[in-house]
Amino acid sequence: MQQPGTRRGDGFVYCYDSLYRLLFYLGILTFRLHNQSEGGPRSTRLRVLYALAARAAILLGFVGGVYVKLTDPQMSQAMFSQLSPLFKIIFFWECILCILTYVEHCLCMDAYCSKHIGLLASMQLLDTDISAEFPHVQWRYNRTRSKYWYGSSLVFCLYVAISLALMFDTTQCSCGYVSTILIASTYSMLTSMLGTMGFIHIALMDYLRIRFRLIMKLVEQQYAKADTSPKANEEQLQHMDHLFEFTKRCSRLLDVMNDVCGFISGAGIFYDFTHMTCFVYMLCHKLLHRESWDTQYTFVSLHLVVHIYKLLMTSVYGYLLQREKRNCLQLLSNYAHHFGNQATLKNAVESFQLWRMHNNDSAHIGYSFPCNISLNYLVFNALANYVIVLVQLLFQLQLKDKQGQPIRIPKDSIRILAMQYNFVFNSTIH
Repeated sequence: MQQPGTRRGDGFVYCYDSLYRLLFYLGILTFRLHNQSEGGPRSTRLRVLYALAARAAILLGFVGGVYVKLTDPQMSQAMFSQLSPLFKIIFFWECILCILTYVEHCLCMDAYCSKHIGLLASMQLLDTDISAEFPHVQWRYNRTRSKYWYGSSLVFCLYVAISLALMFDTTQCSCGYVSTILIASTYSMLTSMLGTMGFIHIALMDYLRIRFRLIMKLVEQQYAKADTSPKANEEQLQHMDHLFEFTKRCSRLLDVMNDVCGFISGAGIFYDFTHMTCFVYMLCHKLLHRESWDTQYTFVSLHLVVHIYKLLMTSVYGYLLQREKRNCLQLLSNYAHHFGNQATLKNAVESFQLWRMHNNDSAHIGYSFPCNISLNYLVFNALANYVIVLVQLLFQLQLKDKQGQPIRIPKDSIRILAMQYNFVFNSTIH
């Protein structure tokens, strides 16, 4: 349904402006969404400077907070004394990985900035053209806004709160309050922005899914009219020509979306995988050592839930998008049958089938891995293998402590770790 106070073609901004504004304020994006009457989404030199300043402030704040903790003996003792050597390695790896992934996201968004702006402008224009051709279409923009602003805001706030609590618990907020707050706040911003970029990818996939489904409903309406009237009139054929064109435009938008979000989403999934591997192992380590239940169990578990939720939503919406596109193309392939099997219509369908053979794209992660339910199997299978190998190494360490024998890391464990790392990285990124 069109919202009061919004013009046709401005519904896209109404739905997604808040998410894009959040990413802009925290430095990942260098542009803002605008209505078509205001020129559409665009970037300016001042916005680029602001984004660079925000990125530098977040990165320097996080690194500076950790540096202060390490250089002060009292704060370093309070922060690291209760952590085992393995936990220190995990903590160090998490800090390095979130920084590198955040920088990678920023650089990719800069590299694809013009293509990203063009994608969003084309999506706005598509809604305008559909409304112009089919004035009776009622856009339910309020539902989309509720899902991707209020819903995503709730997940974002929960994630920030959990990240803050986890970092306060890890850094031992008993001394050095300023550095603790600095580390916790910048870490939560770094990791939450990586998740928000994943939800942007989900939102764009859902946009295309809904448009394919809308085209299907419009096609079914034209087919119903054709069944009641054996002879197709010129208006119906014109509507069908536009629906074919809208379908092709949605397919082209899908291809551009893969270029803009594919690599970034792949890097985000890889970060989720490594993050979950480290945190699941932390839980296993605590359970195997029969440590009593404490707040760290809760914070780590909640942190894992958010990452798992994002992974599941990415794969589910990728699958739904592919299903709607396939159903839409199949429905359009019956065009000639519903309009009397005229020779000209059969030629149009054959031309469409030829186009379909060369434009059978689907949403993907990285450069080529399909974004569907199999993504869950890939990540969780690799996660299980990694955790099993790490627990095996943990048993070796326990054996060393009990018997005083030097630890010998099994060669098979090292080989499995290397193979799984290469498999997951190559599958999600390449």
